Amino acid sequence: MSQIKTVSITDAVRLRCFTDPHFKTMKISVDMLIPMSALKAAQYGILPSLVSRATREYPDYASLSGRLSELYGASLDSSVRKLGEYQVLTLSAAGISSRYALEGEDMFQELCGLLFSVLFDPLRDKDGLFPQEGFEQEKRQLLELKDAEFNDKIVYAHQRCEEILFEGQPAGVNRHGSREEIASLNREELSGAWQELLQNSRFEVFVLGDCEPNPELFREHFSSLGKPFQIDYLPFEAPSAVKRAAEEMPLAQSKLSMAFRADFRPEERLLFQLMSAVFGGTPSSKLFQNVREKQSLCYYCSASLDSGSRTLYVESGVETENLRRTEEEIMRQWELLCSGELTEDELEAAKLALCNSMRSVGDSLQAVENWCVSRVFEESLETPEEAAERLMQYSREEVVAAAKRLVPAAVFSLVGKGQQ
Repeated sequence: MSQIKTVSITDAVRLRCFTDPHFKTMKISVDMLIPMSALKAAQYGILPSLVSRATREYPDYASLSGRLSELYGASLDSSVRKLGEYQVLTLSAAGISSRYALEGEDMFQELCGLLFSVLFDPLRDKDGLFPQEGFEQEKRQLLELKDAEFNDKIVYAHQRCEEILFEGQPAGVNRHGSREEIASLNREELSGAWQELLQNSRFEVFVLGDCEPNPELFREHFSSLGKPFQIDYLPFEAPSAVKRAAEEMPLAQSKLSMAFRADFRPEERLLFQLMSAVFGGTPSSKLFQNVREKQSLCYYCSASLDSGSRTLYVESGVETENLRRTEEEIMRQWELLCSGELTEDELEAAKLALCNSMRSVGDSLQAVENWCVSRVFEESLETPEEAAERLMQYSREEVVAAAKRLVPAAVFSLVGKGQQ
């Protein structure tokens, strides 16, 4: 995979460039990072989809869709996610490489122009507010998303575990805010919120694919934006006790979500990813082989590391009568790993699985962007090849030592009562 070049536009704006002519497409993304706030999460969370509906230049769905069609079926997308205690709001434009444009258009300039129109000149009405119809539609769709997350019990159990673990802290706030906060949104507060975002966010700008970006273009548009502030993983705080909560619902299958705080430095992130894979991240892992396969205690059981919040989560779907036994066995498997019960074959299988995943990063522009964003807290940006090479050097003893630095922190049980 090609090297990812980093250009500092200002102290608050960083440009990441990944140029690869093997792609037939290009993508320009603008990621805005801002500290999570229970008061602002819903306001900020609706804005990416709202501003990308229409601009002053393309004031309705038909004209904006027509422009995307003129650009050979280009796409305009938005998303909202959370990294640790930061909300990440993304706007992106993607389309074909200039060498495939029939009239010789500079597709990089065209896509940038469209994206800048969305960022800096979204459609407003005569009162300076976002149009009522678009606001109501985006608000309704966001409420429907919240309902969908509630109905997906795997997602719901994980969210509840996270809320319990980080209760009263920014890291416990949902990426879109609460359903009640979304329902109470009004247009008047949103216009000011968009300007707040532009002035107070840290910007990560990505230019990916078959194109050669000109940093001066971004310096011209972003030099007066953003706010320079230090971003880092969520500080580690050892919990004094395991937080517990349970809810009952009419479900055929119960859900168990467990959280461990992970005490690691940024440079140790890769080691803890490997430990997570050994514990429950692959079909050869401790949890899959023992809790699911050998003891048949659950339908699924997996571990994943949320590095931004320094937390390892274990998710499982179980029969209600097996909830207690499943939790006990998960804890037992962790204790066995801490005691050194790890074979070289198990370690090698986890390493190869992670390396295989890293090798595929360069196959997708979205995967390249995700790779960069997930490492935004780190001083230097490794390529996937460099990370894979470093990963293979970790020893069995280092992985066991990493497991010992986990601290049980929270357990949420969604208890099924009867058929759904």
